[in-house]
Amino acid sequence: RANAVLKNLGEATDISEADKKTLSAEARFLRGHYYFDLKKMFGNIPWVDETTADASAVGNTGDVWAAIEADFKYAYDNLPNSQSQKGRANKWAAGAYLGKAQIYQKKWAEAKATLDAVIASGVTSSGEKYGLLDRYQDNFNAATKNSKESVFAVQQVANDGTNAIGNGN
Repeated sequence: RANAVLKNLGEATDISEADKKTLSAEARFLRGHYYFDLKKMFGNIPWVDETTADASAVGNTGDVWAAIEADFKYAYDNLPNSQSQKGRANKWAAGAYLGKAQIYQKKWAEAKATLDAVIASGVTSSGEKYGLLDRYQDNFNAATKNSKESVFAVQQVANDGTNAIGNGN
């Protein structure tokens, strides 16, 4: 879906350039997020992006770290510091993921610089400075979700009256 967004943004004429940049950064963050997990779990994986004509013809391409890192770097450079909705990726979530991707590649100096910036200036999507909660157990309490410990959290709902829980993923 991130690739579809990126492909269609290039063809869209009724969206401002600023909105295109933000939507592109959000889509690249999400693509980076999912590929990051794939790479960690499976090692050599295929890379399919918005320019891929036939995804079924793509074989394992091996090291996709550069592409994952590029997606997070783009998101880090182009996302706003905070968002109007909780759960939407912001600059600092992208920076945290970028630093983590750099760690997995053993790019220690780059990771330190990236993560130092996140620690010094990072805020949650709603603009709250990152930090630890006073009570550890609050991390597991629905009433305190999206706290200052939340770098990026997927928002889901059940029993909201739509009878559409099957679309929660």
